[in-house]
Parts: sequence; C-alpha cells; structure tokens
Amino acid sequence: MQSFPAWEKDTLPEAPRGGRRWTALIGPGLLMAGANIGGGEWLFGPLVTAQYGGHVLWLATVSILVQAAYNLAVMRYALYTGESIFVGFFRTLPGPAFWTCFYLLFEFGAIWPYLSSNAAVPLASAILGRLPGAADAGLVRTLGYAIFCCAFVPLIFGGKVYYALEKVMVAKLVLVLSFLGFVCIFHVSAATWWEVLSGFFRFGSLPPGEFNWATLAAFSAVAGAGGLTNSAFSSYARDKGWGMGAKTGAIPSAIGGRTVKLSHTGKVFDVTPESLACWRRWLTVIRRDQFWLWLPGCLVGMALPAMFSLEFVRGVKDVDGNAVAAMTAGALAQSHGRIYWFLTLLCGFLIMAPTQVSQLDTIARRWTDIIWIGARSTHALAPHKVKIVYYTILVVYFFWGLLALRITPNPLVLAIATGVMWNFALAFTALHTLAVLRRLLPAGLRPGWLMQLGLLACAVFFFGISGLAFAQQWPKLAAWLGALF
Repeated sequence: MQSFPAWEKDTLPEAPRGGRRWTALIGPGLLMAGANIGGGEWLFGPLVTAQYGGHVLWLATVSILVQAAYNLAVMRYALYTGESIFVGFFRTLPGPAFWTCFYLLFEFGAIWPYLSSNAAVPLASAILGRLPGAADAGLVRTLGYAIFCCAFVPLIFGGKVYYALEKVMVAKLVLVLSFLGFVCIFHVSAATWWEVLSGFFRFGSLPPGEFNWATLAAFSAVAGAGGLTNSAFSSYARDKGWGMGAKTGAIPSAIGGRTVKLSHTGKVFDVTPESLACWRRWLTVIRRDQFWLWLPGCLVGMALPAMFSLEFVRGVKDVDGNAVAAMTAGALAQSHGRIYWFLTLLCGFLIMAPTQVSQLDTIARRWTDIIWIGARSTHALAPHKVKIVYYTILVVYFFWGLLALRITPNPLVLAIATGVMWNFALAFTALHTLAVLRRLLPAGLRPGWLMQLGLLACAVFFFGISGLAFAQQWPKLAAWLGALF
C-alpha cells in the first residue's frame, strides 16, 4: 500500500427530503443507537451509578456531545468522497505503511470479544437459576463461545451488510427500550428519576473520597460508541448511499449481495453554487441523524440502566466479573417477582449479544476499506468481490476470538481495560479527523469553527480522563501483562 489511488469525479446526488422517501432519512444514527446500547451501559450501571450515585452521569453527557461532533465530522468526509474516514487517515502523511502499524496497535483495545463473555453470564444465570460461581466457569465459557460464533450469522445475509445490521439493531432497540421503559415507569421511584436525569447536568461533580478513575473512564468510553467504533459512521453513511456514497457503493453480504458493488476509490464532486446548495441539504440530513436519533438514543440508553442500578442495587461494592452482568436481575426479582429474573436476564443478553455483531462488523469493515482501496492486488477484483476481503478478515477474527475467549481474564477487568484503551484511540482519531478535513476537503466544504472546537474538545476529554485512569491503574495492568506473556 505505497499510495492510494486518486479520487474520481462525479456529481453529488440530491439529498432526501421526506415524504415517501422518509426511510432514506433513517441512517447510521439509528443503527448505532441500537449498537451503542450495549454491554457498557449494562455492566457499568452497577459499577458507576450504583456505587457513586447519579451525579457522575455528566461524564456521559460530555462524552456523547463530543462524540456527536466527531460523528458529524467523519460523515462529512464520507459525503464528499464516498469513502470511510479510515481511508482518509491513510491518505495523510507519513503514509499508509506508518498508519497501518499505528492503527493496528489501537486495534488491540477493540479486538477482545468481551461482549460475548459477558453476554454468557445472564444466559448461564437463566439456566442455573442463580448467579454463576467459580464452579460454573466451564458453562459460562462454553456459552461465550456459542454466542461469539452466532454473532457471525447476521453478517452473512441481507444484500448489503448494512441492512442486515440495521434490522438487528432496530429490533434490539425496540425490545430493550420497551422492557427498560416499562420497569422504570412502574417500579422506579420519582427520586431515582430525578437523581439520574439531573445527574446528566451536574458538570464537574465527582464521588467523595477514593474512587476508581479507570471505571469512570470506561464509563465515559461506553457512553455513545467509543474508540475506533465511531469511525464506522462514515462507512455506514456511505453504505446507506448518502452523499457520494451513492456513487461508490457498499460492502455486500456473502449471500444475496452479488449486485452490491464497492468502488476501488472515492468519488468527489466539483464545488459549484449548485453543488454547495445540495451539500448543505446533505449536512442537514446528517445533523438530523445525530441530534434526532443517535444522541437521544444514547442518553436514553444510558439513563434507563442507570435507574435500574440506583433503584435496586444502590451502594453495591466489590462487584466481580460474573455478578455485574446479572446482579440487577436478582435484585429486581426479589422486589417484584421471579418473572423479572428471567425478563431482566433476557434483556441483558439482548443488550450485549447483538452488540457483539456490530463489533465484528466495524473491525472487519475498517480494514476492508483500507485493503480494498490501498492494496493494488485487490484492484483486479470485480467491485462485488470486496466481500472476499471482508469475510477473510472475519474468518481470521473468528479464530482469534476463540483464542481470546480462552485467555481473557475476568470479563469485567477486560471491559474496563478495553474502555480505557478506546478513549486513547478516540482522542487521537479526533485530531486525525480534524487534520484530514482541513487538508483534503476543498475550502468551501471544510468544517466551521464549532465543529473544529468539538473535535479538539473530544481529544482533550478522552485523553484527559484516560490519562488519569492509566496512571492510577498501571501497576495492575503491568501485572496482568506480565502474567499473560
């Protein structure tokens, strides 16, 4: 991958304007809102709000707001080029060879399938009728393997991989929010509602006494997308056919995707008064996607599990990796009946397992985009053959995931470590995105000062909170790495 091919020229398609085309207005925000109500919110509810109270939820507010700026920025790149922002990263100096090594290091924080191991806990709890203990480690591990293997299935069908993911995440969103909303309306006190909702605006408030910065940093990471996952907004915008994505294509599924094609390079348009007017309409589309769908979805997805935790397991201490994924179910069942044991475990499973699907996809598509455009050997392949690259990466990840599930420590420890590493990745890519937009986009299409400040704020926030966490937790991390290697 010595250099990437130059962009081709084409015309910018017209933006959807509602009416019978309202489905075209529903894009990555809804898909990612479903994906982002994930293991983090379910796991870190007991760890953060139940231990420290609702007043720390302002960290989620800041995290989601600066991520919204980031998401808009990477989708802006996709609207202009029909490429993933990851390809834009590789188009900057010092070049593809350097960025390949650099971003592979960041992937270390994303490639651990901790969601499968954590999703196994509520499933095991439902089978056993209690929280799994040390003697049940084999069952939990086996279920983790099964969940991980099943996560690959939705990525095989659907024509476009994007459409399969959208269906899975919308179904998850409806089921999870319906159950969580029902419980919070009928079984959570007004005082808890107030503590949680007001906590989103208590900026600067921190727990009294000694507390774990790594837990707060991981909590901030999972409030929204986190890590390199946010870069998927650009790829999903392209696959949705937004902006110049309509001219470059999408990643096809293994079955049913022969007519879906992906160009070997991006396509851009000439900046004219007419194209600028159309461009502004596309910017309205992505802002609507973020502020009407993704941002509210993330806040609701963080608030409802937090209410669960505060109402039923407030003040919990020393939560271990198995209990954290299912302890709320036990507390709710004790208060309101055994049926809630199974319903809450099912909810926890539905929260974590589908998110493993999106995690697989985002990892595979990041590097598919890079290889498909940057590796000259792939340019001889027909446009619909991009699936060969995508599914080869998934196969490699499949074998790695099985090994990772075998060697991973306590799943909660892994979730915290992953969150901290995600923050460093998101902070750096916010700065890299700013450089890409300023360097590669024409002057009339570059972001204004507000978005540029948002990207800088994203970098400062995530570098800052994970720097504090890393300094506090380094002795434990060093001990684990020493034992592993």
